[in-house]
Amino acid sequence: MSKSDIPLLVEHGPLRIRYLEGRGRTLVVSFSGVGKKRSDEPSIEFPGIASAGHENHVLFVTDQSRSWLNGAGMADRIQRVVEATATHIKAERIVAIGNSMGGTMALHMSRLMDFERVIALTPQFSVAPGEIPEEDRWSYFRKRIKQFHFPRVEKLRTDTTKYFILHGDEPLELAHARRFPQEPGITHIIVPDTDHRLAEHLKQRKILVPLMQEVIAGRSRRFRRRLASIGGLPASRVLLDGQASTAPDLALAS
Repeated sequence: MSKSDIPLLVEHGPLRIRYLEGRGRTLVVSFSGVGKKRSDEPSIEFPGIASAGHENHVLFVTDQSRSWLNGAGMADRIQRVVEATATHIKAERIVAIGNSMGGTMALHMSRLMDFERVIALTPQFSVAPGEIPEEDRWSYFRKRIKQFHFPRVEKLRTDTTKYFILHGDEPLELAHARRFPQEPGITHIIVPDTDHRLAEHLKQRKILVPLMQEVIAGRSRRFRRRLASIGGLPASRVLLDGQASTAPDLALAS
C-alpha cells in the first residue's frame, strides 16, 4: 500500500494527511519519519500494520519539511484533523505510532491529545542545537527549523496515555535513549545488536507486524513477552548496567 492508494485529506504547506477508512472504532495516527530522499515527501509509515486489514481507521501524517513537529501551526492543524476524524467515526480509542522523527512527533502530540497509547520506534529525544551533542544526523533539515516549539520530549501524560518506546543499542541510539523520562506508564525497551534501523531489523525477524499489532490492540503483556524473546531489555536496566544477559522482569511485566 502506497500514498497513491490512500485519499489525501489535508495538504497545507509541507504537511500532508491521508485517511484510510476502517470498520471499527479505533483510530490509528501514523507519523512518518524523515524518509530517504530530501526532495520527496516521506513515505507513509506502517500502512498494513496500522490498518490491520481495514479494521482500524488510519490517518497518515507526513511532513516534507522534516521539522519534527516544529513547523508553524503544524501541531494545531494535526490536532484539529485528528479530533474531527475521531468525532466523525465515533472513535473509542486513538493510538499514535511512528518511526524515528515520526515517533518523536507522536510523543510530542500526546501532550496535546488523549491518545490511549503511543508506540515510538527509535524516536529522537531532541534535534535542537545543544540538546544532544553527539547527534550529527539530519543536519540539512535541522538547521532549517526556525523555532523549536518542541525542543525535547518532555511532559508526557502518563496519567492518560501508555507509552511504548523502542531503541537499538548502538551509541547514537543510546545517546537519545538515556535522556528519555523513566516513570510508571512508560515502557522503554532497548533491543540488543540493533541500530536506528530497528524497524527493518524486526521486519527481517518477522516480528514487526505481530509486535506492533499487539500493542495497537492493547495486548501489552504479549508485546513485552515477544520483545523479551529476542533479548529486549528495559532501558533503565541497560543504561544502569551497561549490559545484561536475561530479561525476566520484562517478560513478566504487566
